[in-house]
Amino acid sequence: MRARLLLAFAALSLVTACSFQNRNEREAEKITNAVIANDLRPVQNDIGKGIAITRVQVAEWSDELNAQGKLLSLKESSEGCAPGWHCFVAKFQKHTYVERMRYDENGKVVNWNFHMAPQS
Repeated sequence: MRARLLLAFAALSLVTACSFQNRNEREAEKITNAVIANDLRPVQNDIGKGIAITRVQVAEWSDELNAQGKLLSLKESSEGCAPGWHCFVAKFQKHTYVERMRYDENGKVVNWNFHMAPQS
């Protein structure tokens, strides 16, 4: 009985931990994971029409992010974020990155980019 209770608590904790991400964080994490996997198909319907992203670009982005180790967390941050953009701190095993994302009037992603955060 105690083992079941602990298992249920662990499962509930896992589900609620995921629910603390807002819509923007979930979208940015989906895109980040798609880039890491070198496959934008899982997010192709989230990207605005007419946005051209080449396979070469995705492969280069994938190589860079894969070199950083596992994605540990991704949280939205307003620090230094320009109006109209959503900015995120993406922590990987080796380095921290800053991601920026912008939506169009239909809620589709029209710009997403990243760069390594300055090391302190």
